[in-house]
Amino acid sequence: MNPDGFDYPPKPVASASPGRPSKWEWLPPVCWLLLLLFQLADYCFNFRPPFRESAGADSRDFVMLLFFMLSPGTLWRLLGHGSWNVHRICFAAFLVALVALNPLLRPDAGILSRVFDNWLLSLLGCGISFTQPFLGALRLHRLLGDRGIAMSLFATFRLCLAGTFFNIFLPGSTGGDAYRVYALGRGLGTGFAPALASITLDRVLGFPSLILVVLLGMGLNYRFLLGNSPLTKLVPFVAAAGVVCLGMVFYLAWAGRGGGANPDPGKGNPRSSRPGRLRRLHLLIAGNVRRPATLPLALIYGGLSHLATIASCQCFALALGVSGLPWMRYYLIIPLAMTINAIPGAPGGLGQGELAMAALLGLADPGGINPRAGVALMLLFRLSNLFLGLIGGADYALGGLKKRAGSSSAER
Repeated sequence: MNPDGFDYPPKPVASASPGRPSKWEWLPPVCWLLLLLFQLADYCFNFRPPFRESAGADSRDFVMLLFFMLSPGTLWRLLGHGSWNVHRICFAAFLVALVALNPLLRPDAGILSRVFDNWLLSLLGCGISFTQPFLGALRLHRLLGDRGIAMSLFATFRLCLAGTFFNIFLPGSTGGDAYRVYALGRGLGTGFAPALASITLDRVLGFPSLILVVLLGMGLNYRFLLGNSPLTKLVPFVAAAGVVCLGMVFYLAWAGRGGGANPDPGKGNPRSSRPGRLRRLHLLIAGNVRRPATLPLALIYGGLSHLATIASCQCFALALGVSGLPWMRYYLIIPLAMTINAIPGAPGGLGQGELAMAALLGLADPGGINPRAGVALMLLFRLSNLFLGLIGGADYALGGLKKRAGSSSAER
């Protein structure tokens, strides 16, 4: 029996050619050359590129920041290496520089002093955010149980904490998921295909929960939403995401009930061959939602995790001096900001989450201190996740993976 659960004759493996960087990685260098042409045109003919001037920096400063952002990845790509992660790190540095150069966004001493003055609210926000890895462990423990992977809830919680550490301290946004797949596949000996299916499904199930919370926030703030044209433009995108999530939930419910699944794909037919990739992927996913309560519980755990994020950010906002904002307004602003923060771009959304939170809080109260407080709020939320990551990193450094591997082998 193969690690992925299928029984079929081995397939000859063709010799793989060395991996090469994607052709799409030439796109940033092309943008760099276009910006260079804009700069030359500005120098020779006083041509102004179409960039809006912002407080604290004019269009030339903006272009120069883009030059510095694209140059390292361009040089790395010209040397024949993959440059996506280099571009992502430089993109994060570019966004951080935009915040630092803008006096309307840069947190000042007054904003930071409020955090210490209201230290009880700050600690309460951190404490609420600490419930997220526990809720994530409940969801992952349920998925692993359906797959038949025996792992205690406490060990799953430690695995989630270690994954948080790798998500924060590795350049990519999937470092924690890769570690969890490795820990399950190597430490528990489950095989990498089932481990990858469980971890991927755990990550994917967080998206429908987030969209449901966003739709809840839109329903609670429909008058405010219709009165803000920038937010109204987001409605079609959220609606499209909701349709995709609805289709995903229906598919998982169908797959969990055995839709299209054959428990013995390689038996009963002498001419049976290796299942196709889509077929194998479907059967791997179906193996993680076998019990009827798994899918609704996974969505509930994800929704509670996002509600904990909202409550945590509410405490941080009050600690930073944001007042007069209706409590239901946070159910729209926080999920939208976290959705933008989760878009694959800067590692961990660094910079893009701060700008999104500043813009959304600014729309909620244009006359207040909210844009600057929005940046500080997102930084506080990242700081609480950093504490969680350090706890997970300490567990990993003390041999958490080896202990889990030893306990699993003893059980078997």
